[in-house]
Amino acid sequence: MCVRFMAILCPSTAIYHFLFSSLLFFSCYVSGIPVYGAEEGKDGFHSTPVSSLLPKNKCSASARRGSQGLPITQKYGPCSGSGHSQPPSPQEIFGPDESRVSFINSKFNQYAPENLKDHTPNNKLFDEDGNFLLTLLLAHPHRNLPSRRHFDPSASLTYSLGSCIPTVEDTYNMTYGDKSTSGGNFGCDTLILEPSDVFPKFQFGCGRNDFGSGVDGMLGLGQGQLSTVSQTASKFKKVFSYCLPEEDSIGSLLFGEKATSQSSSLKFTSLVNGPGTSGLEESGYYFVKLLDISVGNKRLNIPSSVFASPGTIIDSGTVITRLPQRAYSALKAAFKKAMAKYPLSNGRRKENDMLDTCYNLSGRKDVLLPEIVLHFGDGADVRLNGKRVIWGNDASRLCLAFAGNSELTIIGNRQQVSLTVLYDIQGGRIGFGGQWLLQVRPNASLSFCLVIRSADRGCPLDA
Repeated sequence: MCVRFMAILCPSTAIYHFLFSSLLFFSCYVSGIPVYGAEEGKDGFHSTPVSSLLPKNKCSASARRGSQGLPITQKYGPCSGSGHSQPPSPQEIFGPDESRVSFINSKFNQYAPENLKDHTPNNKLFDEDGNFLLTLLLAHPHRNLPSRRHFDPSASLTYSLGSCIPTVEDTYNMTYGDKSTSGGNFGCDTLILEPSDVFPKFQFGCGRNDFGSGVDGMLGLGQGQLSTVSQTASKFKKVFSYCLPEEDSIGSLLFGEKATSQSSSLKFTSLVNGPGTSGLEESGYYFVKLLDISVGNKRLNIPSSVFASPGTIIDSGTVITRLPQRAYSALKAAFKKAMAKYPLSNGRRKENDMLDTCYNLSGRKDVLLPEIVLHFGDGADVRLNGKRVIWGNDASRLCLAFAGNSELTIIGNRQQVSLTVLYDIQGGRIGFGGQWLLQVRPNASLSFCLVIRSADRGCPLDA
């Protein structure tokens, strides 16, 4: 699972992707609106201003490193620190999103019965995508050198070349979701998430290729041995939470006790083993049980077996939620019935645009949107409305923010925006948040999915 955040790597300033290859709890302001669900609508519908479904051009919040956790911004939008202040085009979002989904599907196709004979799973594939940014500190002394976007080992008094984990080799080679490759050396240095959260001998990869797009690395939040979650487990007990922001606001990432401090108000569902694994630690993704979906308070009564094989993952790197074709067809039909009084959009779908259920809401002040509920195991119902249901840059084409997939269910970040999501790996569960506001303070940034790579003048970072 992957999210990109901005991370400050010292001695240089670096922007990082936030990646789950293996949660964060807090309060959050999102344009002054409650971040979870919103108030209950009559009969499962919400009267929603059309303007609230469109991208914003002004950042409405600021954040600073502090007790509220590491601040997160979207890669695109007015709060972004990556230089992408304008709303992304469909090509910029949907092209990489399709590539990522194809990559994830290929990983799980390894475990299809017809592919298991005489087959060794490829565990060196790595999904590099992400849409959120954060900032963190690496090395000592940490200095802010904005003119240098690569990590310079010679400027750190605490850096050491090679692996500091005895069972890990000193070099690595990875193949990424876009078919690019990276090879380099492992290094160790001090990781600083917050002033009180300092981790000596933190291992990361220093590779030959940078990430482009103003991003300097990836911070891994998976369950593997080298992920940030595993390397900080002595203090944080493999617990973290996040609230992914809308483009005009700032979210947050929390670890350990800060993430669990208000967990009594969350709705939890159990983590389950992924295909081809015998334990949660072996899976590169977070699998849960999705049982059914409701639209406008009406259950679709989709057989749970539709979501069971190969399963359902929570993924912060995928943008649009993908459902098995049978489930998507049922959702699409129910949504169209609920939206029957609104005209369909006649605009042409642009390249890489997979959204096929779109409406022309031009000239309308409000729209009555059906609430969509994802029914997970253990009674965890996640209610979606507003931007968690609709995607679009123009009122003339606002679309249902779901798409079909072959078999795997992928809960994307569009459906997670402004929700608190908490990962309690040792407890074997994921929690979803209620109506809390995240109040962030000025001057903060953060990032997920860390991968560090070497270059002529230093190296972008992977960890």
